Amino acid sequence: MKQENKYQAVKTLLALSLASLLAACGGSDTATSENKDDKVVTIDTAGRLAIAEKDSKNLILRDLDNHLTEATHQLDNAGASLYPSPNGRYVVATQRAQDLVQFVDGGVWQEDHVNHLHDYKQGSKLMTWKLAGSRPTHYDVQVGKQAAIFFDGDSAVTPVKNASVRLITDASIASGAVAAGFDLNSSIHGFAEPIDNKILSVSRAADATDTLPTHVQLYQRNGNTYTSDRQLATRCNGMHGSFTAGKFTAVGCMDGVMLIEHTGPNTVSDKKIPTPIRIGTLMGHVKAPEQFIAIGSEGAAPAPVTTRFYAIAGSNASATAITVAGWENGTVQRASGFDRNSNRFYILDNKGNLSILQRQGTTWSNVSRIVGLIPSMPTAAPWPAISANGAKDEIYFTDPVARQLVHFNTATASVSARRDLSFVPATALWVGISR
Repeated sequence: MKQENKYQAVKTLLALSLASLLAACGGSDTATSENKDDKVVTIDTAGRLAIAEKDSKNLILRDLDNHLTEATHQLDNAGASLYPSPNGRYVVATQRAQDLVQFVDGGVWQEDHVNHLHDYKQGSKLMTWKLAGSRPTHYDVQVGKQAAIFFDGDSAVTPVKNASVRLITDASIASGAVAAGFDLNSSIHGFAEPIDNKILSVSRAADATDTLPTHVQLYQRNGNTYTSDRQLATRCNGMHGSFTAGKFTAVGCMDGVMLIEHTGPNTVSDKKIPTPIRIGTLMGHVKAPEQFIAIGSEGAAPAPVTTRFYAIAGSNASATAITVAGWENGTVQRASGFDRNSNRFYILDNKGNLSILQRQGTTWSNVSRIVGLIPSMPTAAPWPAISANGAKDEIYFTDPVARQLVHFNTATASVSARRDLSFVPATALWVGISR
């Protein structure tokens, strides 16, 4: 090929590449419109709510702009647990008993086009890609970056199925592949907290008195896999529950909370914060770094069981009991969660009452208590579920008995609507563009 022909071929290829790039971003290959998409494209949308129907494979997507059913998707199995993808575009539907994870594109998302942000809204769809693994149970997300699915494995089968960890991103879901992962050498009920190129997962000592983990294991990423770095020194018997917020990860233990500080890109330090009861759940919010709420149960049958709450402050390594107004002995939490700004925490109890707490620094105070938010509580699961809207000052409660969706305005602390559903809701999850 002559030199001028080579030059012309390269020139043509560059022109075609530029045209494709502009077309993908809403532009064209004409000189008058090539900068058409240089500005921020913002869609005023409340997003969508994914609701799983009780005892059904149906996953219903409700459009929160017009309050209508946008689509109904058929999962492979009933009883799925729902989680958000790292950037909030996809519904991650884990089906533990069937060793399966499916994904639904919620249809509302935002892309970073380097020089601007671009919002999109289109129809939701069930992705064809499925992720198989033994007993997908815990889901841990680093918001805006990545999430890890922990597969417990199964010791009741022959041969034993070992636990494993699979890392996903919104981009990997779109391409139908995991971003990275690794396998453990035994079956174990655990978690995997991804923090940039690290993962904190679990191990169990030989002298453990139950099947739960006793230690946290630090792993370092190497391409599409991870290598074990070291076992952290702090022992955490009865380990269950974890959350990462800012530079701290909190883990529930039989005698308190294990606090892990991320001291560098590849390093951590660890210590124990004592509590009078076992902690089984840790909750937090991306907008409240270093702050956690630890949840545990006090008492055992035949005595009444009571849910207790503790404020965990990573900055000063403290655990402070939270007093919830009107929380009598025998009161049990049925649903809880933060608003989109992390400043308030909402607790629905077993009598259908809603307690609202306000965060002030590292402490929580009572704001209000709404009696009978859910007039008739179910006597068995599914219990009411809670999900916060990331774009609007609103949270949602499912009411399985009344077959309703309760819209709660977080700015006015009042119910804004009770919308009838044509089915019994099991769980719910908001997806969309967080503001």
